[in-house]
Amino acid sequence: MNKIIAVHLQNNRSGNTLVFRQSLETLSEKGMDVHLITNRTGEIPGFLTGIPGIQYHYINYSERGNRWRIFFSFLLAQVLIFRKVLGLYEPEAKVYINTLLPLGAAWAGRLKKAPITYHIHEMAVSVPYLRSLLYGSARRLATHVVFGSRYLQSQMSFAKAEKHIIHSCLPQSFVQEAVLHANHGSRKTVLMIAPLDDESGLRELLELAALMPATKFELVINAHKKEVDAYFENSQIPDNLMVYGTQINLHPFYQRAAVVLNLSHVDQHKDTFDISILQAMSYGRPVIVPLTGGINELVAHGWNGYRISGHYIDKVRKHVEQLLQNKPLYADMSCAAQLVASQFKVEFFKQQVEDIFAEGTYFTPAHKKEQLPEVLLYPAALQEYINSSRN
Repeated sequence: MNKIIAVHLQNNRSGNTLVFRQSLETLSEKGMDVHLITNRTGEIPGFLTGIPGIQYHYINYSERGNRWRIFFSFLLAQVLIFRKVLGLYEPEAKVYINTLLPLGAAWAGRLKKAPITYHIHEMAVSVPYLRSLLYGSARRLATHVVFGSRYLQSQMSFAKAEKHIIHSCLPQSFVQEAVLHANHGSRKTVLMIAPLDDESGLRELLELAALMPATKFELVINAHKKEVDAYFENSQIPDNLMVYGTQINLHPFYQRAAVVLNLSHVDQHKDTFDISILQAMSYGRPVIVPLTGGINELVAHGWNGYRISGHYIDKVRKHVEQLLQNKPLYADMSCAAQLVASQFKVEFFKQQVEDIFAEGTYFTPAHKKEQLPEVLLYPAALQEYINSSRN
């Protein structure tokens, strides 16, 4: 039986944690012996909680408190991870690391000469020196690298590693719920789901809500409600904006939403594949995303959403109003959004993950024919075609 030592630092309800859960479920379903090293959660369970067939090994790690406390918690976590990987290692075991953060797992794997697979979803690490250390170690130690988007692969250089692109998908249970209730909600709000930092466009959303007092806005932040309240303590939140902390069930938010936004600053916050945008499109909700970054691989401007920088709030406002007022346009974009979301099938995701760990290759010849049409899987390709036809 293949043994997989999987490592994820912060078990929360972010998109990259959800994708990692799907990977681990796939490996467990295929009969692999999966051991997961992660932290314990608080009152809100993370996506990695309760995966059937997984053996858990917990570490102490928390991202609450001041920067120094978080930094020392991070260092301690690396030591604990390093020791646990060494203790779990057996001949032929493989180390599977989610994000760049679990540095200790990579060095422990290197010490044991184990195959090391990184699953990288984003480039965002807030401290520049730490980013250089994590990225440099990954480049040196990785034997396989899984990227969440073409864009991210183009931004990162791994000369020694075998590289793969595996786009995220949604759990079948989420897709079924979206199909059943896509037309049941009020579809009157503008929704944004984001992490708790300035680069995710939180201030811009406050400004947009103030410019559109007649429109209801909802903001869901992947953080504890106390942290959210502290962040906005000195901010004037418009009356038409409701702010929430981490939510276990996002379906009611998507059912109420008419449009879903991502206003992140791509120069600092280069998310590769915002899972909330894919979730929104599975509900048939048009989206507005940044001009660059992996997230815009999901969107062709004017077809299933818009590509607009979050810095141009007035332009975002005009396009939101257009979607809310122009029903034929909204219906067309809604259908296009669902069409794109339907292409990201869980069976393709599982096959790709299985091929990497079971055979060490990406798509066996028998499965190459199952790859998806370029334009549907990459609306970015459609966008390039539209641009060239206009010239």
